[in-house]
Amino acid sequence: MPLHNLRQRVRSTPLVATTVAIPSPTVVEALSASPFDALLIDAEHSALSIEGLEGMLRAADIAPMPTLVRVPEVGWYIPRVLDLGAAGVVVPRVETGEQALDAVNRTRYAPEGKRGAGPARGQAYGAQLAHYVASANESILLAVQIETAAGLEAADEILSVPGIDAVVIGPFDLATSLGTTVGSADHRAAVDRIFAAARRHTVATGAFAFSIGDAADYLELGATLLFVGMDITSVIAGAAQTWSEVAPLVESRRAAVAGKTIR
Repeated sequence: MPLHNLRQRVRSTPLVATTVAIPSPTVVEALSASPFDALLIDAEHSALSIEGLEGMLRAADIAPMPTLVRVPEVGWYIPRVLDLGAAGVVVPRVETGEQALDAVNRTRYAPEGKRGAGPARGQAYGAQLAHYVASANESILLAVQIETAAGLEAADEILSVPGIDAVVIGPFDLATSLGTTVGSADHRAAVDRIFAAARRHTVATGAFAFSIGDAADYLELGATLLFVGMDITSVIAGAAQTWSEVAPLVESRRAAVAGKTIR
């Protein structure tokens, strides 16, 4: 299975992915033909089973398209999705150094971590196990999200943990936790503070960007890992655009039919 080496890529050049929230291999396969650098499957906020995730990762490998998984939390899901063939993980709501270390231990093989080795899909069911174990630590991307007031206060502690490649801003959760709004002075100060901590510890920076303006702002701040857009919002926006184009024709026809009915 391809490892994609995202761990190295994110340290040298911007890596831009789009998020998949619809639990469908068809969506993944379709988006794998897009120009994005990677996909992010969101297992935190979607109705996605581990079996369903396996099918989605298999669909991504057809291209092949590098695919990250946002796991629900620090825990067993991390090594499980890596064994299924994910190119890396994004871990939400990390608030302590202990949680960061736990994430590293579940992502990295010894001596960098404590991940167990087994013959799963990511290792070609054992046929590539030795190669995978020898290569995974330098290739698999581990990004943590700092998106709460507690995480903000512990940013240096979290990002000083060896093995973390990138920190990702969750803008809405961060704003909500701080009792402010996205884009406010307090919110911007928090982002600057997290990014400054990342630079001190040579950790790459990133964020979820929900508009082109957001993406431009984060790139200006030096971000190299951006998650731009989402499949479900693209579906909604596409439907709205199609309706805006057809609506004048429909309304005109309805008006004409109504006029004939009145006469």
